[in-house]
Amino acid sequence: MIGTAPKARAKRLSAADAAAQALVNVPPTLAELQTSFQQAILAGDDQILSLIPPNSRTTRDVLFGVYRHAYAGRLVEIIANDHAFLKAYVGDDYFDTLARAYVEAHPSHTQNARWFAESLPDFLAVTEPYAFNPQLSELARLERTLGFAFDAPDAPVVDLAALQAIDPQDWERLVFTAHPSARVLDFKTNALAIWTALRDESTPPDVEHFEDAQRCLVWRHNLTPMVRALPPEEAMLWHEAGKGVPFGRLCELLAVFDDPDTAPLRAAQALQGWLASSVLTSAGVPPVVTRSRLKAK
Repeated sequence: MIGTAPKARAKRLSAADAAAQALVNVPPTLAELQTSFQQAILAGDDQILSLIPPNSRTTRDVLFGVYRHAYAGRLVEIIANDHAFLKAYVGDDYFDTLARAYVEAHPSHTQNARWFAESLPDFLAVTEPYAFNPQLSELARLERTLGFAFDAPDAPVVDLAALQAIDPQDWERLVFTAHPSARVLDFKTNALAIWTALRDESTPPDVEHFEDAQRCLVWRHNLTPMVRALPPEEAMLWHEAGKGVPFGRLCELLAVFDDPDTAPLRAAQALQGWLASSVLTSAGVPPVVTRSRLKAK
Protein backbone atom coordinates (compact mmCIF):
# COMPACT_ATOMS: atom_id res chain seq x y z
CA MET A 1 0.00 0.00 0.00
CA ILE A 2 2.81 2.30 0.90
CA GLY A 3 4.41 1.78 -2.46
CA THR A 4 1.26 2.71 -4.36
CA ALA A 5 0.60 6.09 -2.66
CA PRO A 6 2.89 8.15 -4.91
CA LYS A 7 1.11 6.77 -7.97
CA ALA A 8 -2.28 7.70 -6.48
CA ARG A 9 -1.05 11.22 -5.75
CA ALA A 10 0.31 11.43 -9.27
CA LYS A 11 -3.05 10.41 -10.65
CA ARG A 12 -4.83 13.00 -8.51
CA LEU A 13 -2.39 15.70 -9.60
CA SER A 14 -2.80 14.73 -13.20
CA ALA A 15 -6.57 14.90 -12.87
CA ALA A 16 -6.33 18.36 -11.29
CA ASP A 17 -3.99 19.55 -14.02
CA ALA A 18 -6.33 18.15 -16.62
CA ALA A 19 -9.31 19.93 -15.06
CA ALA A 20 -7.41 23.21 -14.92
CA GLN A 21 -6.30 22.81 -18.52
CA ALA A 22 -9.85 22.02 -19.56
CA LEU A 23 -11.04 25.18 -17.79
CA VAL A 24 -8.44 27.26 -19.62
CA ASN A 25 -9.45 25.77 -22.95
CA VAL A 26 -13.16 26.53 -22.51
CA PRO A 27 -14.08 28.66 -25.54
CA PRO A 28 -15.31 32.19 -24.71
CA THR A 29 -18.97 33.04 -24.96
CA LEU A 30 -20.17 35.37 -27.68
CA ALA A 31 -20.47 38.21 -25.15
CA GLU A 32 -16.93 37.60 -23.91
CA LEU A 33 -15.63 37.47 -27.46
CA GLN A 34 -17.37 40.75 -28.34
CA THR A 35 -15.94 42.41 -25.23
CA SER A 36 -12.42 41.20 -26.05
CA PHE A 37 -12.82 42.38 -29.64
CA GLN A 38 -13.97 45.82 -28.49
CA GLN A 39 -11.13 46.14 -25.99
CA ALA A 40 -8.64 45.18 -28.65
CA ILE A 41 -10.00 47.87 -30.98
CA LEU A 42 -10.51 50.67 -28.46
CA ALA A 43 -7.81 50.06 -25.87
CA GLY A 44 -5.16 48.14 -27.79
CA ASP A 45 -5.63 45.02 -25.62
CA ASP A 46 -3.90 42.12 -27.43
CA GLN A 47 -5.50 39.25 -25.48
CA ILE A 48 -7.78 38.51 -28.40
CA LEU A 49 -4.79 37.65 -30.56
CA SER A 50 -4.53 34.27 -28.82
CA LEU A 51 -7.98 33.39 -30.19
CA ILE A 52 -6.98 34.02 -33.80
CA PRO A 53 -5.92 30.82 -35.61
CA PRO A 54 -2.32 30.89 -36.86
CA ASN A 55 -1.75 31.63 -40.50
CA SER A 56 1.30 30.57 -42.48
CA ARG A 57 1.11 33.65 -44.72
CA THR A 58 1.04 36.41 -42.08
CA THR A 59 0.91 37.10 -38.35
CA ARG A 60 -1.99 37.48 -35.97
CA ASP A 61 -1.07 41.15 -35.52
CA VAL A 62 -1.42 41.79 -39.22
CA LEU A 63 -4.70 39.91 -39.44
CA PHE A 64 -6.31 41.80 -36.59
CA GLY A 65 -4.66 45.04 -37.68
CA VAL A 66 -7.08 45.11 -40.60
CA TYR A 67 -9.93 45.69 -38.15
CA ARG A 68 -8.01 48.25 -36.12
CA HIS A 69 -7.12 50.31 -39.19
CA ALA A 70 -10.63 49.99 -40.61
CA TYR A 71 -12.15 51.27 -37.36
CA ALA A 72 -9.85 54.31 -37.23
CA GLY A 73 -10.43 54.94 -40.92
CA ARG A 74 -14.19 54.93 -40.45
CA LEU A 75 -13.90 57.48 -37.64
CA VAL A 76 -11.74 59.68 -39.89
CA GLU A 77 -14.49 59.49 -42.53
CA ILE A 78 -17.07 60.57 -39.95
CA ILE A 79 -14.95 63.59 -39.00
CA ALA A 80 -14.49 64.46 -42.67
CA ASN A 81 -18.23 64.27 -43.35
CA ASP A 82 -18.91 66.69 -40.49
CA HIS A 83 -16.06 69.06 -41.42
CA ALA A 84 -15.97 69.17 -45.20
CA PHE A 85 -14.85 72.81 -45.32
CA LEU A 86 -12.06 72.29 -42.80
CA LYS A 87 -10.82 69.39 -44.92
CA ALA A 88 -11.01 71.50 -48.08
CA TYR A 89 -9.06 74.26 -46.33
CA VAL A 90 -6.12 72.16 -45.08
CA GLY A 91 -6.03 69.49 -47.81
CA ASP A 92 -6.55 65.72 -47.71
CA ASP A 93 -3.18 64.65 -46.28
CA TYR A 94 -3.05 67.26 -43.52
CA PHE A 95 -6.66 66.56 -42.60
CA ASP A 96 -6.01 62.81 -42.39
CA THR A 97 -3.12 63.41 -39.97
CA LEU A 98 -5.22 65.86 -37.95
CA ALA A 99 -8.22 63.52 -37.77
CA ARG A 100 -6.15 60.48 -36.77
CA ALA A 101 -4.51 62.51 -34.01
CA TYR A 102 -7.98 63.34 -32.72
CA VAL A 103 -9.10 59.70 -32.94
CA GLU A 104 -6.09 58.63 -30.89
CA ALA A 105 -6.62 61.34 -28.28
CA HIS A 106 -10.41 60.97 -28.06
CA PRO A 107 -11.60 57.34 -28.17
CA SER A 108 -15.27 57.08 -29.01
CA HIS A 109 -17.61 56.96 -26.01
CA THR A 110 -20.90 57.40 -27.84
CA GLN A 111 -23.03 55.07 -29.92
CA ASN A 112 -24.12 57.98 -32.11
CA ALA A 113 -21.43 58.84 -34.65
CA ARG A 114 -23.01 62.28 -35.00
CA TRP A 115 -21.39 63.37 -31.74
CA PHE A 116 -18.01 61.67 -32.05
CA ALA A 117 -16.17 64.85 -33.16
CA GLU A 118 -17.91 67.09 -30.62
CA SER A 119 -14.58 67.94 -28.97
CA LEU A 120 -12.65 68.56 -32.19
CA PRO A 121 -12.73 72.39 -31.93
CA ASP A 122 -11.33 72.28 -28.39
CA PHE A 123 -8.74 69.69 -29.44
CA LEU A 124 -7.50 71.91 -32.27
CA ALA A 125 -7.44 74.96 -30.00
CA VAL A 126 -5.00 73.45 -27.48
CA THR A 127 -3.04 70.78 -29.37
CA GLU A 128 0.17 71.58 -31.24
CA PRO A 129 0.76 72.23 -34.08
CA TYR A 130 -2.90 73.01 -34.76
CA ALA A 131 -3.15 75.53 -31.92
CA PHE A 132 -0.73 77.81 -33.80
CA ASN A 133 -3.46 78.26 -36.43
CA PRO A 134 -6.58 79.28 -34.47
CA GLN A 135 -8.63 79.56 -37.64
CA LEU A 136 -8.67 75.73 -37.74
CA SER A 137 -10.42 75.47 -34.39
CA GLU A 138 -12.83 78.25 -35.33
CA LEU A 139 -13.67 76.64 -38.68
CA ALA A 140 -14.36 73.37 -36.89
CA ARG A 141 -16.51 75.13 -34.30
CA LEU A 142 -18.52 76.90 -36.98
CA GLU A 143 -19.20 73.66 -38.84
CA ARG A 144 -20.21 71.90 -35.64
CA THR A 145 -22.52 74.75 -34.63
CA LEU A 146 -24.18 74.74 -38.03
CA GLY A 147 -24.74 71.02 -37.56
CA PHE A 148 -26.23 71.68 -34.13
CA ALA A 149 -28.57 74.27 -35.66
CA PHE A 150 -29.81 71.66 -38.13
CA ASP A 151 -30.46 69.14 -35.33
CA ALA A 152 -32.00 71.62 -32.87
CA PRO A 153 -35.64 71.14 -31.80
CA ASP A 154 -38.43 72.77 -33.71
CA ALA A 155 -40.22 75.73 -32.18
CA PRO A 156 -42.83 78.22 -33.34
CA VAL A 157 -41.39 81.49 -34.60
CA VAL A 158 -42.66 85.01 -33.99
CA ASP A 159 -43.75 87.13 -36.93
CA LEU A 160 -44.69 90.78 -37.29
CA ALA A 161 -48.40 90.02 -37.03
CA ALA A 162 -47.88 88.54 -33.54
CA LEU A 163 -46.12 91.70 -32.39
CA GLN A 164 -48.78 93.96 -33.90
CA ALA A 165 -51.34 92.21 -31.72
CA ILE A 166 -49.54 93.42 -28.57
CA ASP A 167 -50.80 96.62 -27.00
CA PRO A 168 -48.30 99.42 -27.85
CA GLN A 169 -48.36 100.47 -24.20
CA ASP A 170 -46.85 97.09 -23.30
CA TRP A 171 -43.95 97.25 -25.74
CA GLU A 172 -41.70 98.81 -23.15
CA ARG A 173 -41.91 95.57 -21.12
CA LEU A 174 -41.68 93.26 -24.13
CA VAL A 175 -39.09 90.46 -23.78
CA PHE A 176 -37.84 88.02 -26.40
CA THR A 177 -36.77 84.37 -26.49
CA ALA A 178 -34.34 83.08 -29.10
CA HIS A 179 -35.08 80.03 -31.23
CA PRO A 180 -33.51 76.80 -29.84
CA SER A 181 -31.18 76.63 -32.84
CA ALA A 182 -29.63 80.06 -32.20
CA ARG A 183 -26.04 80.23 -30.98
CA VAL A 184 -23.48 83.05 -30.90
CA LEU A 185 -19.81 82.39 -31.67
CA ASP A 186 -16.89 84.72 -30.98
CA PHE A 187 -14.05 84.46 -33.50
CA LYS A 188 -10.58 85.96 -33.10
CA THR A 189 -9.80 85.28 -36.77
CA ASN A 190 -11.62 85.79 -40.05
CA ALA A 191 -12.85 82.19 -39.93
CA LEU A 192 -16.29 83.26 -41.17
CA ALA A 193 -14.80 84.87 -44.29
CA ILE A 194 -12.69 81.75 -44.89
CA TRP A 195 -15.74 79.50 -44.48
CA THR A 196 -17.80 81.72 -46.81
CA ALA A 197 -15.13 81.53 -49.54
CA LEU A 198 -14.93 77.74 -49.19
CA ARG A 199 -18.71 77.48 -49.39
CA ASP A 200 -18.70 79.58 -52.55
CA GLU A 201 -15.81 77.52 -53.98
CA SER A 202 -13.59 80.59 -54.01
CA THR A 203 -10.00 81.02 -52.87
CA PRO A 204 -10.02 81.61 -49.09
CA PRO A 205 -8.53 84.91 -47.92
CA ASP A 206 -5.33 85.08 -45.90
CA VAL A 207 -5.77 84.64 -42.17
CA GLU A 208 -6.54 87.77 -40.18
CA HIS A 209 -6.35 88.05 -36.40
CA PHE A 210 -8.77 90.40 -34.65
CA GLU A 211 -8.04 92.35 -31.51
CA ASP A 212 -11.76 92.38 -30.74
CA ALA A 213 -13.63 89.17 -31.44
CA GLN A 214 -16.06 89.03 -34.33
CA ARG A 215 -19.44 87.89 -33.05
CA CYS A 216 -21.43 85.60 -35.35
CA LEU A 217 -25.02 84.39 -35.08
CA VAL A 218 -25.82 80.83 -36.14
CA TRP A 219 -29.41 79.61 -36.41
CA ARG A 220 -31.78 77.57 -38.56
CA HIS A 221 -34.14 79.32 -40.95
CA ASN A 222 -36.84 76.86 -41.96
CA LEU A 223 -34.64 73.79 -42.67
CA THR A 224 -31.45 75.62 -43.58
CA PRO A 225 -28.63 76.40 -41.08
CA MET A 226 -27.58 80.04 -41.40
CA VAL A 227 -24.73 82.22 -40.17
CA ARG A 228 -23.95 85.91 -40.32
CA ALA A 229 -21.70 88.38 -38.57
CA LEU A 230 -23.34 90.64 -36.01
CA PRO A 231 -22.33 94.32 -36.05
CA PRO A 232 -21.12 95.43 -32.61
CA GLU A 233 -24.32 97.31 -31.76
CA GLU A 234 -26.61 94.45 -32.76
CA ALA A 235 -24.35 91.97 -30.95
CA MET A 236 -24.79 94.01 -27.76
CA LEU A 237 -28.54 94.17 -28.34
CA TRP A 238 -28.83 90.42 -28.94
CA HIS A 239 -26.77 89.64 -25.85
CA GLU A 240 -28.90 91.84 -23.61
CA ALA A 241 -32.17 90.59 -25.11
CA GLY A 242 -31.02 87.04 -24.43
CA LYS A 243 -30.73 87.94 -20.73
CA GLY A 244 -34.38 88.97 -20.65
CA VAL A 245 -33.80 92.72 -20.82
CA PRO A 246 -37.12 94.33 -21.94
CA PHE A 247 -37.49 96.28 -25.15
CA GLY A 248 -37.69 99.66 -23.43
CA ARG A 249 -34.38 99.10 -21.72
CA LEU A 250 -32.85 97.89 -25.00
CA CYS A 251 -33.75 101.21 -26.59
CA GLU A 252 -32.05 103.02 -23.70
CA LEU A 253 -28.91 100.96 -24.21
CA LEU A 254 -28.89 101.83 -27.90
CA ALA A 255 -29.18 105.51 -27.00
CA VAL A 256 -26.02 105.20 -24.94
CA PHE A 257 -24.25 103.11 -27.58
CA ASP A 258 -24.73 105.70 -30.36
CA ASP A 259 -26.94 108.57 -31.49
CA PRO A 260 -29.84 108.72 -28.98
CA ASP A 261 -32.16 110.38 -31.51
CA THR A 262 -32.14 107.34 -33.80
CA ALA A 263 -32.11 104.71 -31.05
CA PRO A 264 -35.80 103.73 -31.43
CA LEU A 265 -35.39 103.40 -35.21
CA ARG A 266 -32.27 101.26 -34.82
CA ALA A 267 -34.03 99.05 -32.29
CA ALA A 268 -36.97 98.60 -34.66
CA GLN A 269 -34.63 97.73 -37.55
CA ALA A 270 -32.80 95.11 -35.49
CA LEU A 271 -36.09 93.60 -34.34
CA GLN A 272 -37.41 93.57 -37.90
CA GLY A 273 -34.30 91.67 -39.01
CA TRP A 274 -34.75 89.09 -36.25
CA LEU A 275 -38.36 88.57 -37.26
CA ALA A 276 -37.47 88.18 -40.95
CA SER A 277 -34.79 85.63 -40.05
CA SER A 278 -37.20 83.58 -37.88
CA VAL A 279 -34.68 83.68 -35.06
CA LEU A 280 -37.19 84.47 -32.29
CA THR A 281 -39.51 81.86 -30.85
CA SER A 282 -41.51 84.08 -28.50
CA ALA A 283 -42.11 87.70 -27.64
CA GLY A 284 -44.34 88.64 -24.78
CA VAL A 285 -44.98 90.79 -21.77
CA PRO A 286 -44.16 89.18 -18.40
CA PRO A 287 -46.90 89.44 -15.78
CA VAL A 288 -46.62 92.19 -13.25
CA VAL A 289 -45.59 90.76 -9.90
CA THR A 290 -46.91 92.63 -6.88
CA ARG A 291 -45.75 92.12 -3.32
CA SER A 292 -48.42 92.11 -0.66
CA ARG A 293 -47.53 93.83 2.56
CA LEU A 294 -47.10 91.62 5.55
CA LYS A 295 -49.57 92.45 8.27
CA ALA A 296 -48.04 93.07 11.66
CA LYS A 297 -49.24 90.72 14.29
